[in-house]
Amino acid sequence: MSVLSLHNISHAYFGRTVLDRVTLDVREGEIVALVGPSGCGKSTLIHIAARLIEAQRGRVASAYARHGMIFQEPRLMPWATAEDNIAYPLRLAGLGRHQRRARARHAADVVSLDRSDLGKYPVELSGGMRQRTAIARALVVEPDFVFFDEPFTALDVALKRQMQDLVIAAARQARFAGLFVTHDLAEAVRVSDRILVIDERVRGIAGERFIALPAGARDDAAVFATVQAYLKEDPLFAHIYDRDERLAS
Repeated sequence: MSVLSLHNISHAYFGRTVLDRVTLDVREGEIVALVGPSGCGKSTLIHIAARLIEAQRGRVASAYARHGMIFQEPRLMPWATAEDNIAYPLRLAGLGRHQRRARARHAADVVSLDRSDLGKYPVELSGGMRQRTAIARALVVEPDFVFFDEPFTALDVALKRQMQDLVIAAARQARFAGLFVTHDLAEAVRVSDRILVIDERVRGIAGERFIALPAGARDDAAVFATVQAYLKEDPLFAHIYDRDERLAS
């Protein structure tokens, strides 16, 4: 069953088409990675899917109850502690202080954020701890769908791997579905069940590939071999690392 469906989504900025007739579905419990060349509209598409912006044409339909979102930057409130940042969605939902605190601490435990760090402000946290806080904030509402907008782009290789493992474990435990935008094919292979490639000429989804092993069962060798096979043997991935020259300075 599809929990998110996008049908013929089209969008433009200042007369420049960034998305044209994009149609996709995400099934229950499935993590779908969205890849494509720079400037192909990946982030715009996920913002439309999450209803942060409205598409100029097309339709978005969702069957999930609650969603969370993790952005490229943690986007934490600098005046609030880590715990209060995590609990903020619950505050908006009207939950009482004690219930907010209990659920925020449980979410922090899920992402391995130390209890001693919950009283710290974002400026006192490392980059990895800020990202863990942002992930916990997305998970604290107990979502059945999570949007990931290139959440680990700014992290170093070791920390990115930790965050990917965290997402894999959380998805397995909570059984949420998700749409994961990334420019890193290895990341897509590690965390997703299915990869969608946006056409380099802005003509919708060029194709899809299913990942054979379940997430969490793919070791480094399997990820590397899959990525190399895609890049060297599969024409679908021929342009995913191209750059849109219209965006170059």
